[in-house]
Amino acid sequence: MKQMLVEINRSAPAADQLADMLREYRTGKYKNILFHIFSGIADEEGLVQLAKEISRCFDTKLIAGTMSAGEIKDGMMIEPGVLVSAILFERSDVSILRIDDVKGNEVAIGRQVREFLDGVPDLKAAELLFPGTETDTEHMYAEISRCRRDIDIFGGYPGGHKLNSPEHFIFDGTGAMYNTMLVITYAGKDLHFDMDKSIGWIALGMPFKITKAEGKHLIELDGKPAAEVYEKFLQIDRKKHNNAEEAFEFPLIAVQNGEEQLRSVVHIEEDGSFWLHGFVKEGMNIHLTYGDPTNIVSIVNERLKVMRKFKPQAILLYSCVVRKTFWEDFVDMEMKPFAKLCSTCGFHTWGEILRNSRTGELDENNITMLSIGMREGDAPAEEMPEVRVDDTVLQGQASVLRRLTRLVSTTMEELQKAHGRLTYLAERDALTGIYNRGKMEHLIEKALQRGGTASLVMIDLDFFKRVNDRNGHDIGDAVLRETAGIFQESVQDYPGAQIGRWGGEEFFILLPKVDEEKAAAFAETLRRAVDAHAFPTVGHLTISQGVITVHDYKDQKQVYIHVDDALYKAKKAGRNRVEQAPSLYGEA
Repeated sequence: MKQMLVEINRSAPAADQLADMLREYRTGKYKNILFHIFSGIADEEGLVQLAKEISRCFDTKLIAGTMSAGEIKDGMMIEPGVLVSAILFERSDVSILRIDDVKGNEVAIGRQVREFLDGVPDLKAAELLFPGTETDTEHMYAEISRCRRDIDIFGGYPGGHKLNSPEHFIFDGTGAMYNTMLVITYAGKDLHFDMDKSIGWIALGMPFKITKAEGKHLIELDGKPAAEVYEKFLQIDRKKHNNAEEAFEFPLIAVQNGEEQLRSVVHIEEDGSFWLHGFVKEGMNIHLTYGDPTNIVSIVNERLKVMRKFKPQAILLYSCVVRKTFWEDFVDMEMKPFAKLCSTCGFHTWGEILRNSRTGELDENNITMLSIGMREGDAPAEEMPEVRVDDTVLQGQASVLRRLTRLVSTTMEELQKAHGRLTYLAERDALTGIYNRGKMEHLIEKALQRGGTASLVMIDLDFFKRVNDRNGHDIGDAVLRETAGIFQESVQDYPGAQIGRWGGEEFFILLPKVDEEKAAAFAETLRRAVDAHAFPTVGHLTISQGVITVHDYKDQKQVYIHVDDALYKAKKAGRNRVEQAPSLYGEA
Protein backbone atom coordinates (compact mmCIF):
# COMPACT_ATOMS: atom_id res chain seq x y z
CA MET A 1 0.00 0.00 0.00
CA LYS A 2 1.14 3.50 -0.79
CA GLN A 3 -0.46 6.94 -0.48
CA MET A 4 0.55 9.79 -2.77
CA LEU A 5 -0.56 13.43 -2.48
CA VAL A 6 -0.78 16.30 -4.96
CA GLU A 7 -1.89 19.86 -4.26
CA ILE A 8 -3.49 20.92 -7.53
CA ASN A 9 -2.32 24.09 -9.23
CA ARG A 10 -5.43 25.17 -11.10
CA SER A 11 -3.41 27.08 -13.69
CA ALA A 12 -1.62 23.94 -14.92
CA PRO A 13 -3.00 20.78 -16.58
CA ALA A 14 -4.12 18.27 -13.98
CA ALA A 15 -2.73 15.35 -15.98
CA ASP A 16 0.80 16.78 -15.77
CA GLN A 17 0.52 17.21 -11.98
CA LEU A 18 -0.73 13.65 -11.50
CA ALA A 19 1.97 12.11 -13.72
CA ASP A 20 3.99 10.64 -10.83
CA MET A 21 0.87 8.94 -9.48
CA LEU A 22 0.15 7.49 -12.91
CA ARG A 23 3.69 6.19 -13.36
CA GLU A 24 3.58 4.51 -9.95
CA TYR A 25 0.21 2.95 -10.66
CA ARG A 26 1.42 1.57 -14.01
CA THR A 27 4.34 -0.29 -12.44
CA GLY A 28 2.01 -3.27 -12.13
CA LYS A 29 2.45 -3.63 -8.37
CA TYR A 30 -1.06 -2.47 -7.55
CA LYS A 31 -4.48 -4.04 -7.83
CA ASN A 32 -6.58 -0.94 -7.10
CA ILE A 33 -6.27 2.82 -6.70
CA LEU A 34 -8.65 5.02 -4.70
CA PHE A 35 -8.79 8.80 -5.09
CA HIS A 36 -9.97 11.32 -2.49
CA ILE A 37 -10.33 14.94 -3.57
CA PHE A 38 -10.57 17.52 -0.78
CA SER A 39 -11.46 21.01 -1.94
CA GLY A 40 -11.75 24.30 -0.09
CA ILE A 41 -12.75 25.99 -3.34
CA ALA A 42 -16.46 25.77 -4.18
CA ASP A 43 -15.96 25.49 -7.93
CA GLU A 44 -18.42 22.72 -8.75
CA GLU A 45 -17.77 22.70 -12.47
CA GLY A 46 -13.98 22.72 -12.08
CA LEU A 47 -14.00 19.97 -9.45
CA VAL A 48 -16.20 17.71 -11.55
CA GLN A 49 -13.88 18.27 -14.52
CA LEU A 50 -10.91 17.32 -12.32
CA ALA A 51 -12.67 14.11 -11.28
CA LYS A 52 -13.43 13.33 -14.92
CA GLU A 53 -9.78 13.92 -15.87
CA ILE A 54 -8.61 11.52 -13.14
CA SER A 55 -11.16 8.94 -14.24
CA ARG A 56 -9.91 9.18 -17.84
CA CYS A 57 -6.20 9.06 -17.03
CA PHE A 58 -6.39 6.18 -14.55
CA ASP A 59 -9.35 4.36 -16.08
CA THR A 60 -11.17 4.26 -12.76
CA LYS A 61 -14.39 5.42 -11.15
CA LEU A 62 -13.03 5.04 -7.60
CA ILE A 63 -13.14 8.78 -6.94
CA ALA A 64 -14.68 10.44 -3.88
CA GLY A 65 -14.62 14.20 -3.66
CA THR A 66 -15.78 16.42 -0.82
CA MET A 67 -16.05 20.09 -0.05
CA SER A 68 -13.66 20.86 2.78
CA ALA A 69 -13.32 23.35 5.61
CA GLY A 70 -9.56 22.85 5.46
CA GLU A 71 -7.32 20.55 3.42
CA ILE A 72 -4.67 18.52 5.29
CA LYS A 73 -1.51 17.58 3.40
CA ASP A 74 1.38 15.88 5.19
CA GLY A 75 -0.28 16.78 8.49
CA MET A 76 -0.49 20.49 7.69
CA MET A 77 -3.41 22.60 6.53
CA ILE A 78 -2.82 24.19 3.14
CA GLU A 79 -4.34 27.44 1.92
CA PRO A 80 -7.87 26.89 0.59
CA GLY A 81 -7.20 24.80 -2.45
CA VAL A 82 -7.63 21.35 -3.97
CA LEU A 83 -5.82 18.31 -2.61
CA VAL A 84 -5.76 14.93 -4.37
CA SER A 85 -4.90 11.75 -2.49
CA ALA A 86 -4.27 8.44 -4.23
CA ILE A 87 -4.13 5.30 -2.10
CA LEU A 88 -2.66 2.42 -4.07
CA PHE A 89 -3.55 -1.09 -2.88
CA GLU A 90 -1.45 -4.10 -3.77
CA ARG A 91 -3.92 -6.84 -2.82
CA SER A 92 -7.10 -5.22 -1.46
CA ASP A 93 -10.45 -4.50 -3.09
CA VAL A 94 -12.10 -1.09 -3.04
CA SER A 95 -15.57 -0.08 -4.20
CA ILE A 96 -17.82 2.99 -4.03
CA LEU A 97 -21.59 2.78 -3.71
CA ARG A 98 -23.47 5.96 -4.59
CA ILE A 99 -26.88 6.47 -2.96
CA ASP A 100 -29.04 9.45 -4.00
CA ASP A 101 -32.00 11.16 -2.30
CA VAL A 102 -30.76 10.65 1.26
CA LYS A 103 -32.81 13.31 3.00
CA GLY A 104 -36.30 12.07 3.78
CA ASN A 105 -35.36 8.42 3.21
CA GLU A 106 -32.83 7.95 5.99
CA VAL A 107 -34.21 4.74 7.53
CA ALA A 108 -34.54 2.95 4.18
CA ILE A 109 -31.07 4.11 3.13
CA GLY A 110 -29.60 3.01 6.45
CA ARG A 111 -31.06 -0.43 5.80
CA GLN A 112 -29.68 -0.39 2.25
CA VAL A 113 -26.18 0.50 3.47
CA ARG A 114 -26.32 -2.22 6.15
CA GLU A 115 -27.33 -4.89 3.64
CA PHE A 116 -24.66 -3.72 1.21
CA LEU A 117 -21.90 -3.84 3.83
CA ASP A 118 -22.94 -7.27 5.06
CA GLY A 119 -22.67 -8.54 1.49
CA VAL A 120 -19.07 -7.47 0.79
CA PRO A 121 -16.62 -10.39 1.24
CA ASP A 122 -13.69 -9.83 3.60
CA LEU A 123 -14.87 -6.27 4.33
CA LYS A 124 -12.65 -4.56 6.90
CA ALA A 125 -13.82 -0.94 6.83
CA ALA A 126 -16.33 1.42 5.26
CA GLU A 127 -16.15 5.16 4.78
CA LEU A 128 -19.20 7.42 4.56
CA LEU A 129 -19.09 10.83 2.89
CA PHE A 130 -22.30 12.87 2.69
CA PRO A 131 -23.91 16.13 3.89
CA GLY A 132 -24.86 14.70 7.27
CA THR A 133 -25.63 18.02 8.93
CA GLU A 134 -28.86 18.18 6.94
CA THR A 135 -30.20 14.64 7.43
CA ASP A 136 -31.86 12.51 10.12
CA THR A 137 -28.66 10.71 11.00
CA GLU A 138 -29.99 9.28 14.27
CA HIS A 139 -32.36 6.77 12.68
CA MET A 140 -30.13 6.09 9.67
CA TYR A 141 -27.16 5.27 11.89
CA ALA A 142 -29.33 3.00 14.05
CA GLU A 143 -29.96 0.90 10.94
CA ILE A 144 -26.35 0.88 9.74
CA SER A 145 -25.16 -0.11 13.24
CA ARG A 146 -26.85 -3.47 12.80
CA CYS A 147 -24.26 -4.57 10.23
CA ARG A 148 -21.53 -7.06 11.14
CA ARG A 149 -19.69 -6.04 14.31
CA ASP A 150 -16.25 -6.63 12.79
CA ILE A 151 -16.68 -3.83 10.20
CA ASP A 152 -14.99 -0.53 11.11
CA ILE A 153 -16.88 2.54 9.90
CA PHE A 154 -15.67 6.14 9.69
CA GLY A 155 -16.35 9.25 7.67
CA GLY A 156 -16.98 12.97 7.59
CA TYR A 157 -19.41 15.67 6.53
CA PRO A 158 -18.50 18.20 3.82
CA GLY A 159 -18.67 21.95 4.40
CA GLY A 160 -16.94 25.17 3.46
CA HIS A 161 -14.35 27.21 5.32
CA LYS A 162 -16.88 29.75 6.62
CA LEU A 163 -19.49 29.19 9.33
CA ASN A 164 -22.93 28.52 7.82
CA SER A 165 -21.44 28.30 4.33
CA PRO A 166 -23.85 26.65 1.86
CA GLU A 167 -21.21 24.48 0.14
CA HIS A 168 -22.12 21.16 1.74
CA PHE A 169 -21.56 18.94 -1.28
CA ILE A 170 -19.66 15.88 -2.41
CA PHE A 171 -18.71 15.13 -6.00
CA ASP A 172 -17.31 12.68 -8.48
CA GLY A 173 -16.99 12.58 -12.26
CA THR A 174 -20.77 12.75 -12.70
CA GLY A 175 -21.40 16.00 -10.83
CA ALA A 176 -21.71 17.80 -7.49
CA MET A 177 -24.26 16.32 -5.09
CA TYR A 178 -26.00 17.88 -2.09
CA ASN A 179 -28.26 14.95 -1.18
CA THR A 180 -26.11 11.91 -1.91
CA MET A 181 -23.99 9.49 0.09
CA LEU A 182 -20.80 7.81 -1.07
CA VAL A 183 -20.06 4.51 0.69
CA ILE A 184 -16.44 3.46 0.18
CA THR A 185 -15.60 -0.12 1.10
CA TYR A 186 -12.14 -1.48 1.93
CA ALA A 187 -11.89 -5.28 1.72
CA GLY A 188 -9.13 -7.86 1.84
CA LYS A 189 -7.89 -10.72 3.99
CA ASP A 190 -4.54 -8.95 4.34
CA LEU A 191 -5.93 -5.46 5.09
CA HIS A 192 -5.73 -3.88 8.56
CA PHE A 193 -7.21 -0.72 10.08
CA ASP A 194 -6.67 1.18 13.32
CA MET A 195 -8.95 4.13 13.98
CA ASP A 196 -10.01 6.26 16.92
CA LYS A 197 -11.07 9.77 17.85
CA SER A 198 -9.29 12.41 19.92
CA ILE A 199 -11.26 15.05 21.81
CA GLY A 200 -9.75 17.02 24.71
CA TRP A 201 -12.62 19.40 25.52
CA ILE A 202 -13.54 19.42 29.22
CA ALA A 203 -16.97 19.62 30.84
CA LEU A 204 -17.61 22.94 32.55
CA GLY A 205 -19.87 23.27 35.59
CA MET A 206 -22.81 21.09 36.51
CA PRO A 207 -24.86 19.12 33.97
CA PHE A 208 -28.14 20.22 32.41
CA LYS A 209 -30.84 17.73 31.48
CA ILE A 210 -32.29 17.84 27.98
CA THR A 211 -36.02 18.13 28.60
CA LYS A 212 -37.10 18.81 25.00
CA ALA A 213 -35.33 18.00 21.75
CA GLU A 214 -36.12 16.85 18.24
CA GLY A 215 -33.11 15.32 16.53
CA LYS A 216 -30.60 18.13 16.00
CA HIS A 217 -32.98 20.77 17.37
CA LEU A 218 -32.27 21.36 21.07
CA ILE A 219 -35.24 23.19 22.55
CA GLU A 220 -35.10 23.04 26.36
CA LEU A 221 -32.56 22.36 29.09
CA ASP A 222 -33.93 21.82 32.59
CA GLY A 223 -37.32 22.96 31.34
CA LYS A 224 -36.02 26.34 30.11
CA PRO A 225 -35.08 27.64 26.65
CA ALA A 226 -31.74 26.05 25.82
CA ALA A 227 -30.08 29.35 24.89
CA GLU A 228 -30.38 30.58 28.47
CA VAL A 229 -27.31 28.46 29.24
CA TYR A 230 -25.18 30.52 26.83
CA GLU A 231 -26.80 33.77 27.91
CA LYS A 232 -26.24 33.15 31.62
CA PHE A 233 -22.74 31.70 31.59
CA LEU A 234 -21.16 33.16 28.44
CA GLN A 235 -23.28 36.32 27.86
CA ILE A 236 -24.11 35.26 24.29
CA ASP A 237 -27.23 37.11 23.14
CA ARG A 238 -29.62 34.89 21.19
CA LYS A 239 -30.69 37.89 19.10
CA LYS A 240 -27.22 38.80 17.80
CA HIS A 241 -26.57 37.79 14.21
CA ASN A 242 -23.24 36.13 15.07
CA ASN A 243 -24.48 34.25 18.13
CA ALA A 244 -23.54 30.84 16.72
CA GLU A 245 -19.97 31.99 16.01
CA GLU A 246 -19.62 33.09 19.64
CA ALA A 247 -20.97 29.76 20.90
CA PHE A 248 -18.92 27.72 18.42
CA GLU A 249 -15.91 27.15 20.68
CA PHE A 250 -18.02 26.25 23.73
CA PRO A 251 -19.80 23.11 22.52
CA LEU A 252 -21.98 20.82 24.58
CA ILE A 253 -20.88 17.37 25.67
CA ALA A 254 -23.01 14.34 26.51
CA VAL A 255 -22.33 10.66 27.11
CA GLN A 256 -23.99 8.31 24.63
CA ASN A 257 -23.34 4.54 24.59
CA GLY A 258 -20.54 5.10 27.09
CA GLU A 259 -18.75 7.54 24.77
CA GLU A 260 -18.29 11.29 25.06
CA GLN A 261 -20.00 13.12 22.21
CA LEU A 262 -19.66 16.83 21.61
CA ARG A 263 -22.23 18.99 19.85
CA SER A 264 -21.41 22.38 18.38
CA VAL A 265 -24.03 25.05 17.77
CA VAL A 266 -25.06 25.91 14.21
CA HIS A 267 -27.68 28.57 14.92
CA ILE A 268 -29.46 30.04 17.96
CA GLU A 269 -33.11 30.92 17.40
CA GLU A 270 -34.80 33.93 19.00
CA ASP A 271 -37.14 31.58 20.86
CA GLY A 272 -34.12 30.27 22.75
CA SER A 273 -33.78 26.94 20.96
CA PHE A 274 -30.81 26.11 18.81
CA TRP A 275 -29.65 23.80 16.07
CA LEU A 276 -26.68 21.50 16.52
CA HIS A 277 -24.29 19.71 14.19
CA GLY A 278 -25.34 16.38 15.73
CA PHE A 279 -28.47 14.84 17.20
CA VAL A 280 -29.32 14.71 20.90
CA LYS A 281 -31.99 12.88 22.89
CA GLU A 282 -34.38 13.92 25.64
CA GLY A 283 -33.22 12.75 29.06
CA MET A 284 -29.52 13.17 28.27
CA ASN A 285 -27.34 15.03 30.74
CA ILE A 286 -25.25 17.59 28.91
CA HIS A 287 -22.49 20.05 29.89
CA LEU A 288 -20.96 23.18 28.48
CA THR A 289 -17.31 22.57 27.61
CA TYR A 290 -14.11 24.46 26.92
CA GLY A 291 -11.01 23.46 25.00
CA ASP A 292 -7.97 22.75 27.19
CA PRO A 293 -4.77 22.82 25.08
CA THR A 294 -2.85 20.70 27.59
CA ASN A 295 -5.55 18.04 27.70
CA ILE A 296 -5.94 18.01 23.90
CA VAL A 297 -2.20 17.55 23.40
CA SER A 298 -2.06 14.78 26.00
CA ILE A 299 -4.88 12.85 24.33
CA VAL A 300 -3.38 13.21 20.85
CA ASN A 301 -0.02 12.01 22.17
CA GLU A 302 -1.66 8.88 23.53
CA ARG A 303 -3.24 8.29 20.14
CA LEU A 304 0.14 8.71 18.44
CA LYS A 305 1.59 5.95 20.63
CA VAL A 306 -1.11 3.54 19.44
CA MET A 307 -0.70 4.54 15.80
CA ARG A 308 3.08 4.15 16.00
CA LYS A 309 2.64 0.63 17.34
CA PHE A 310 0.16 -0.19 14.55
CA LYS A 311 2.75 0.87 11.90
CA PRO A 312 0.43 2.29 9.19
CA GLN A 313 1.25 2.72 5.51
CA ALA A 314 -1.34 5.49 5.04
CA ILE A 315 -3.21 7.79 7.44
CA LEU A 316 -6.38 9.81 6.96
CA LEU A 317 -7.14 12.66 9.39
CA TYR A 318 -10.72 13.92 9.54
CA SER A 319 -10.75 16.84 11.98
CA CYS A 320 -13.64 19.09 12.97
CA VAL A 321 -13.75 22.69 11.77
CA VAL A 322 -14.22 23.74 15.42
CA ARG A 323 -10.78 22.36 16.26
CA LYS A 324 -9.35 24.41 13.40
CA THR A 325 -11.09 27.52 14.73
CA PHE A 326 -9.89 26.80 18.27
CA TRP A 327 -6.22 26.33 17.34
CA GLU A 328 -6.08 29.22 14.84
CA ASP A 329 -2.38 29.73 14.01
CA PHE A 330 -1.44 26.47 15.76
CA VAL A 331 -3.83 24.26 13.80
CA ASP A 332 -1.02 22.08 12.39
CA MET A 333 0.45 21.31 15.81
CA GLU A 334 -1.66 18.24 16.60
CA MET A 335 -1.62 16.89 13.02
CA LYS A 336 2.04 17.15 11.94
CA PRO A 337 3.36 14.26 14.09
CA PHE A 338 1.16 11.76 12.20
CA ALA A 339 2.95 12.63 8.96
CA LYS A 340 6.26 11.56 10.54
CA LEU A 341 4.88 8.01 10.60
CA CYS A 342 3.69 7.83 6.98
CA SER A 343 1.87 9.77 4.27
CA THR A 344 -1.00 11.65 5.95
CA CYS A 345 -3.88 13.62 4.49
CA GLY A 346 -7.51 14.51 5.13
CA PHE A 347 -9.86 17.41 5.63
CA HIS A 348 -11.57 19.58 8.22
CA THR A 349 -15.14 18.39 8.51
CA TRP A 350 -18.54 19.62 9.65
CA GLY A 351 -19.10 16.40 11.55
CA GLU A 352 -17.26 13.13 12.06
CA ILE A 353 -18.52 9.55 11.92
CA LEU A 354 -16.97 6.69 13.88
CA ARG A 355 -18.29 3.31 14.90
CA ASN A 356 -18.03 2.55 18.61
CA SER A 357 -15.85 -0.57 18.70
CA ARG A 358 -17.26 -1.54 22.10
CA THR A 359 -20.99 -1.28 21.37
CA GLY A 360 -21.10 -1.46 17.59
CA GLU A 361 -23.10 1.78 17.46
CA LEU A 362 -22.34 4.31 14.74
CA ASP A 363 -21.69 7.61 16.53
CA GLU A 364 -22.03 11.12 15.19
CA ASN A 365 -19.28 13.38 16.52
CA ASN A 366 -18.25 17.03 16.57
CA ILE A 367 -14.97 18.65 17.63
CA THR A 368 -13.08 15.37 17.28
CA MET A 369 -10.08 14.46 15.20
CA LEU A 370 -10.40 11.02 13.63
CA SER A 371 -7.13 9.29 12.81
CA ILE A 372 -7.51 6.32 10.46
CA GLY A 373 -4.45 4.18 9.92
CA MET A 374 -4.39 1.45 7.28
CA ARG A 375 -1.90 -1.20 6.29
CA GLU A 376 -1.64 -4.22 4.00
CA GLY A 377 0.14 -7.22 5.44
CA ASP A 378 1.79 -7.78 8.80
CA ALA A 379 3.45 -4.91 10.61
CA PRO A 380 7.16 -4.70 9.73
CA ALA A 381 9.72 -5.61 12.39
CA GLU A 382 11.52 -2.28 12.36
CA GLU A 383 10.25 0.36 14.76
CA MET A 384 8.71 3.62 13.61
CA PRO A 385 10.13 6.88 14.99
CA GLU A 386 8.81 8.11 18.33
CA VAL A 387 6.49 11.03 17.70
CA ARG A 388 4.61 13.46 19.89
CA VAL A 389 3.01 16.88 19.64
CA ASP A 390 5.50 19.70 20.06
CA ASP A 391 3.49 22.23 22.06
CA THR A 392 6.44 24.52 22.75
CA VAL A 393 5.01 26.74 20.00
CA LEU A 394 2.30 27.79 22.45
CA GLN A 395 3.87 31.09 23.40
CA GLY A 396 2.48 34.46 24.43
CA GLN A 397 -1.29 34.58 24.64
CA ALA A 398 -1.62 30.90 23.78
CA SER A 399 0.63 30.03 26.71
CA VAL A 400 -1.49 32.20 28.99
CA LEU A 401 -4.61 30.43 27.68
CA ARG A 402 -3.05 27.06 28.47
CA ARG A 403 -2.36 28.11 32.06
CA LEU A 404 -5.80 29.63 32.49
CA THR A 405 -7.57 26.53 31.20
CA ARG A 406 -5.46 24.39 33.55
CA LEU A 407 -6.51 26.69 36.42
CA VAL A 408 -10.16 26.36 35.41
CA SER A 409 -9.83 22.59 35.05
CA THR A 410 -8.21 22.15 38.47
CA THR A 411 -10.73 24.46 40.12
CA MET A 412 -13.64 22.62 38.51
CA GLU A 413 -12.30 19.27 39.69
CA GLU A 414 -12.11 20.55 43.26
CA LEU A 415 -15.60 22.07 43.06
CA GLN A 416 -17.08 18.88 41.63
CA LYS A 417 -15.50 16.84 44.42
CA ALA A 418 -16.93 19.25 46.97
CA HIS A 419 -20.32 19.17 45.27
CA GLY A 420 -20.26 15.38 45.25
CA ARG A 421 -19.52 15.33 48.95
CA LEU A 422 -22.29 17.84 49.68
CA THR A 423 -24.72 15.82 47.55
CA TYR A 424 -23.79 12.69 49.46
CA LEU A 425 -24.33 14.41 52.80
CA ALA A 426 -27.63 15.92 51.65
CA GLU A 427 -28.98 12.48 50.68
CA ARG A 428 -27.66 10.40 53.56
CA ASP A 429 -28.75 9.86 57.12
CA ALA A 430 -25.92 11.17 59.27
CA LEU A 431 -26.16 8.38 61.84
CA THR A 432 -26.52 5.23 59.72
CA GLY A 433 -25.10 6.28 56.33
CA ILE A 434 -28.14 4.96 54.45
CA TYR A 435 -30.53 7.26 52.56
CA ASN A 436 -32.49 9.84 54.53
CA ARG A 437 -36.23 10.40 54.31
CA GLY A 438 -36.05 13.08 51.63
CA LYS A 439 -34.00 10.90 49.31
CA MET A 440 -36.24 7.88 49.91
CA GLU A 441 -39.36 9.88 49.11
CA HIS A 442 -37.71 10.92 45.84
CA LEU A 443 -36.73 7.33 44.97
CA ILE A 444 -40.20 6.01 45.79
CA GLU A 445 -41.81 8.76 43.68
CA LYS A 446 -39.57 7.86 40.71
CA ALA A 447 -40.41 4.17 41.09
CA LEU A 448 -44.14 4.89 41.10
CA GLN A 449 -43.87 7.17 38.08
CA ARG A 450 -42.00 4.50 36.11
CA GLY A 451 -44.92 2.17 36.61
CA GLY A 452 -44.88 -1.60 36.76
CA THR A 453 -44.65 -3.63 39.95
CA ALA A 454 -42.84 -2.53 43.11
CA SER A 455 -43.06 -3.34 46.81
CA LEU A 456 -42.43 -1.20 49.89
CA VAL A 457 -41.53 -2.42 53.36
CA MET A 458 -41.99 -0.09 56.35
CA ILE A 459 -40.09 -1.21 59.47
CA ASP A 460 -40.20 -0.21 63.12
CA LEU A 461 -37.89 -1.45 65.90
CA ASP A 462 -40.07 -2.81 68.68
CA PHE A 463 -39.78 -1.11 72.09
CA PHE A 464 -36.80 0.95 70.97
CA LYS A 465 -37.53 3.65 73.54
CA ARG A 466 -36.57 1.17 76.26
CA VAL A 467 -33.13 0.78 74.67
CA ASN A 468 -32.44 4.48 75.02
CA ASP A 469 -33.98 4.76 78.48
CA ARG A 470 -32.04 1.81 79.93
CA ASN A 471 -28.72 2.11 78.11
CA GLY A 472 -28.43 5.70 76.90
CA HIS A 473 -28.55 7.25 73.46
CA ASP A 474 -25.01 6.19 72.50
CA ILE A 475 -26.04 2.53 72.76
CA GLY A 476 -29.31 3.34 70.96
CA ASP A 477 -27.39 4.95 68.12
CA ALA A 478 -25.14 1.89 67.87
CA VAL A 479 -28.24 -0.34 67.62
CA LEU A 480 -29.65 1.78 64.79
CA ARG A 481 -26.37 1.59 62.87
CA GLU A 482 -26.14 -2.18 63.34
CA THR A 483 -29.77 -2.64 62.29
CA ALA A 484 -29.15 -0.63 59.11
CA GLY A 485 -26.23 -2.97 58.37
CA ILE A 486 -28.51 -6.01 58.69
CA PHE A 487 -30.95 -4.38 56.24
CA GLN A 488 -28.16 -3.67 53.75
CA GLU A 489 -27.04 -7.30 53.80
CA SER A 490 -30.63 -8.47 53.33
CA VAL A 491 -31.19 -6.69 49.99
CA GLN A 492 -28.06 -7.89 48.19
CA ASP A 493 -30.05 -10.35 46.08
CA TYR A 494 -32.67 -7.73 45.09
CA PRO A 495 -31.44 -5.58 42.17
CA GLY A 496 -32.28 -1.89 42.54
CA ALA A 497 -33.38 -2.19 46.18
CA GLN A 498 -33.00 1.00 48.25
CA ILE A 499 -32.90 1.45 52.03
CA GLY A 500 -33.60 4.60 54.00
CA ARG A 501 -34.16 5.77 57.54
CA TRP A 502 -37.62 7.30 57.77
CA GLY A 503 -37.03 8.87 61.16
CA GLY A 504 -36.29 7.71 64.71
CA GLU A 505 -36.43 3.91 64.68
CA GLU A 506 -38.46 3.66 61.45
CA PHE A 507 -36.98 2.48 58.14
CA PHE A 508 -38.19 2.01 54.55
CA ILE A 509 -37.05 -0.52 51.95
CA LEU A 510 -38.02 -0.13 48.28
CA LEU A 511 -38.03 -3.34 46.21
CA PRO A 512 -38.51 -2.62 42.47
CA LYS A 513 -40.08 -5.39 40.34
CA VAL A 514 -40.89 -7.49 43.43
CA ASP A 515 -44.43 -8.92 43.67
CA GLU A 516 -46.61 -9.69 46.71
CA GLU A 517 -45.34 -13.20 47.36
CA LYS A 518 -41.65 -12.31 47.11
CA ALA A 519 -42.13 -9.14 49.19
CA ALA A 520 -43.80 -11.12 52.00
CA ALA A 521 -41.01 -13.72 51.90
CA PHE A 522 -38.36 -11.00 52.02
CA ALA A 523 -39.98 -9.32 55.02
CA GLU A 524 -40.28 -12.61 56.91
CA THR A 525 -36.61 -13.42 56.24
CA LEU A 526 -35.66 -9.96 57.47
CA ARG A 527 -37.75 -10.40 60.62
CA ARG A 528 -35.99 -13.66 61.43
CA ALA A 529 -32.55 -12.15 60.79
CA VAL A 530 -33.12 -9.36 63.32
CA ASP A 531 -34.80 -11.71 65.79
CA ALA A 532 -31.76 -14.00 65.70
CA HIS A 533 -29.19 -11.22 66.02
CA ALA A 534 -27.45 -10.49 69.32
CA PHE A 535 -26.86 -6.76 69.80
CA PRO A 536 -23.96 -5.82 72.12
CA THR A 537 -25.20 -4.64 75.55
CA VAL A 538 -28.83 -4.78 74.45
CA GLY A 539 -29.08 -8.42 73.38
CA HIS A 540 -32.35 -9.45 71.71
CA LEU A 541 -34.54 -7.07 69.62
CA THR A 542 -37.42 -7.53 67.19
CA ILE A 543 -39.02 -5.57 64.34
CA SER A 544 -42.55 -5.06 63.06
CA GLN A 545 -43.19 -4.57 59.34
CA GLY A 546 -45.87 -3.35 56.99
CA VAL A 547 -45.65 -4.45 53.35
CA ILE A 548 -47.47 -3.18 50.28
CA THR A 549 -47.18 -4.01 46.58
CA VAL A 550 -48.27 -1.65 43.80
CA HIS A 551 -48.94 -2.27 40.12
CA ASP A 552 -48.82 0.82 37.89
CA TYR A 553 -50.10 2.85 40.84
CA LYS A 554 -48.83 6.42 41.14
CA ASP A 555 -50.56 8.03 44.16
CA GLN A 556 -47.65 8.28 46.58
CA LYS A 557 -49.74 9.61 49.47
CA GLN A 558 -52.14 6.66 49.39
CA VAL A 559 -49.23 4.22 49.28
CA TYR A 560 -47.83 5.71 52.50
CA ILE A 561 -51.22 5.61 54.21
CA HIS A 562 -51.80 1.94 53.37
CA VAL A 563 -48.32 0.70 54.30
CA ASP A 564 -48.41 2.70 57.54
CA ASP A 565 -51.77 1.08 58.37
CA ALA A 566 -50.21 -2.34 57.78
CA LEU A 567 -47.34 -1.52 60.13
CA TYR A 568 -49.79 -0.32 62.78
CA LYS A 569 -51.67 -3.63 62.52
CA ALA A 570 -48.43 -5.57 63.00
CA LYS A 571 -47.62 -3.66 66.16
CA LYS A 572 -51.15 -3.88 67.49
CA ALA A 573 -51.19 -7.65 66.88
CA GLY A 574 -48.24 -8.17 69.21
CA ARG A 575 -45.17 -6.93 67.27
CA ASN A 576 -42.35 -9.08 65.80
CA ARG A 577 -44.52 -9.84 62.78
CA VAL A 578 -45.31 -8.89 59.17
CA GLU A 579 -48.64 -7.50 57.95
CA GLN A 580 -49.35 -7.17 54.25
CA ALA A 581 -51.60 -4.38 52.97
CA PRO A 582 -53.97 -4.99 50.02
CA SER A 583 -52.19 -4.37 46.72
CA LEU A 584 -52.89 -1.16 44.84
CA TYR A 585 -53.57 -1.12 41.09
CA GLY A 586 -53.53 1.76 38.67
CA GLU A 587 -53.67 2.21 34.91
CA ALA A 588 -50.67 1.04 32.92
